[in-house]
Amino acid sequence: MNRSYRKLLMARAFALVSIMAVLSTGLIVRLIYWQIVDGGHLAAKALAEQYAHLTLPPQRGVITDRNGHLLAIETSGDALYAMPRSIQDPAAMARALAPILSESERKLHSLLASKQAFLWLSYKVTAAQAARIEALGAYNGLGLQPDSWRVYPEGNLAGAVIGFVGVDQQGLAGIEESYNKQLSGKPGQEVVRVDALGNPLPQYAARFIPPVAGDGLRTTVDSAIQAFAQQDLTAAVKANHAKGGRIVVINPNTGGILAMAQYPEPSPANWQSYSMTQWIDQPVEDAFEPGSTIKPFTSMAALSSGVITPGWTINDRGSIVLNGVRIYDWIKAGFGVINFDTALAMSSDVAFATLALKLGPSRYYSWLHTFHMDRPTGVDLPGEASGIIPPEATVTQLDMGEMGFGQTLAVSPIQLVAAAATVAADGVWHTPHVGQALLLPNGRTEVLHFPSQRLVSRTVAREVQAAMLDVIAKGTGNLARVPGYTVAGKTGTANVVSSSGGFKAGDFLASFIGFGPVPSPKVLTLVQIDDPKGLFYGGDVAAPVFSQLMGQIFTYMGIPPTGASLQASKVQVPNLVGRSFADAALHVAPTGLLLVQQGKGKQIVRQSPLPGQYVAAGTTVTVNMGGPAAPAGVPDLIGLTPQQVYTVAAQTGYQVQVQGSGIAVKQSPAAGAPLAAGKKIVVYLSPPP
Repeated sequence: MNRSYRKLLMARAFALVSIMAVLSTGLIVRLIYWQIVDGGHLAAKALAEQYAHLTLPPQRGVITDRNGHLLAIETSGDALYAMPRSIQDPAAMARALAPILSESERKLHSLLASKQAFLWLSYKVTAAQAARIEALGAYNGLGLQPDSWRVYPEGNLAGAVIGFVGVDQQGLAGIEESYNKQLSGKPGQEVVRVDALGNPLPQYAARFIPPVAGDGLRTTVDSAIQAFAQQDLTAAVKANHAKGGRIVVINPNTGGILAMAQYPEPSPANWQSYSMTQWIDQPVEDAFEPGSTIKPFTSMAALSSGVITPGWTINDRGSIVLNGVRIYDWIKAGFGVINFDTALAMSSDVAFATLALKLGPSRYYSWLHTFHMDRPTGVDLPGEASGIIPPEATVTQLDMGEMGFGQTLAVSPIQLVAAAATVAADGVWHTPHVGQALLLPNGRTEVLHFPSQRLVSRTVAREVQAAMLDVIAKGTGNLARVPGYTVAGKTGTANVVSSSGGFKAGDFLASFIGFGPVPSPKVLTLVQIDDPKGLFYGGDVAAPVFSQLMGQIFTYMGIPPTGASLQASKVQVPNLVGRSFADAALHVAPTGLLLVQQGKGKQIVRQSPLPGQYVAAGTTVTVNMGGPAAPAGVPDLIGLTPQQVYTVAAQTGYQVQVQGSGIAVKQSPAAGAPLAAGKKIVVYLSPPP
């Protein structure tokens, strides 16, 4: 071996040793990195692949009404999971499962053929489905885990208030959303050691962390009152061919909401069938121009601020000019010299525009804030709207005057209810709420508390109460009377604002808000009907709904009539013989009785039921006019006020179109003439001489 060859061998050996040294150094460095720097991460990743983690959903708390009646409960079943790595034939498994789960075979195959170690295939697996799945024992990689899901035993009763939960048991509307944290509980976990294919290793015991059940919630809602409200609202919307409506019933002495209905009412059991806009809790999340139902609030502000006294009077000539705009009363001739009680009873816009101007922006806006008209009330339901109020810095005299009688501002029904409840509660404002108590898993009850505060004096509240009694006794709300009980309230009729600004022509919101029995009111109710066809005044459309609903509630709650006898709880049929039909209609309007005419004569010759009998409000009195029985012709409306014209038209089933102001001096067609279907009686008014 020559010297050159020996040098070559030595060079190659050195190079090989150098390469090995570099590789060894790199491997050592990499091992050090894996063991020290990235060791924790790799160890965790290895452990994660060795274990399957099963989340154990907790039992969601029940929801009940104030009497313990179940409104939302959990039902038990199973949830189906899969370990795709253990499934040898995903296509065959998908074919077998598709008809059992009523699911797409293609979708199931996509899931089962994935590389995931674990996934959920289906929730709400019934006992029958579980039995069929267990029969697929030839296929590995499937498992059933105990599960529960939400059931609403009463269908759509208080649907928008209760809300619903999604597939992940997360509350997404109503009480289910606002009390989700309390109702949800805490999930548990089962940890199972598996092999590389995801199969459980039987030699290793599973680690089990039990779930913690959620708290139950007892609400202030009364199922019976809620049912009354939904039934009466549905009937009123259909009878008036309206677009929708709302009813809120509250205990004014606590703020507890007894019922909250809207039309249409969504059903939590079929929540997927409704859009999210249909799940809006309208009394809480929407704002409307309140119309004259705001006037009790304006009254409290004016009396409490001392800008008027209970003896205040005003000469209402029928209109007032603000910033060059003339605002008219609903009776354009005006009411003459009236006091505060009469101004509220007859719903004088001129009087309440004047009161708002007397208060001035600073005081008026301060009262709006005090009564939560420009901010949420704090009701324990999601998405509460704030009032929509013109900025104080730019408010005009016209704005102020219109706000005084319920235009130019918008408030939510729950804001309006909370303010009116202050009148009924002798000046104390209570936070409206639906939660009454948490029902803890250990059997204890945790009562919920909500703020309240005195906003006006008892004297002021009682003065407004008295004026609201006159609204029903001798004002615009006579159809709100509840036979046998003394109730107070306020009518309201407001234009509907369009999405493009301004008002929708011919669209109105008819409202009535009231409470009773007086003294010591126990229930306050707001009725709102959207865009009724034909009659549209709150006193004609919403007041009768209030009357019927409050009568049902008083009877259900066992509140005795305020009259001295049983007859006082009913209506005495007046003697109508000898009267014209129009005169009879006016005579019975305050009683809540309905008239049906037979014959073509000019005067009533007999009636049924007979005079002097006591019957329920809303009973139909049939009057015979003499002559052959025939459909009644157009009633005689000459000499009547606008309110009387609408009252007679409602009683006789006709629609009217009123032109001018004052009293009726002419009508077309004339009294007694026929009227073609779909046509209106045109009534021409003129101021009295």
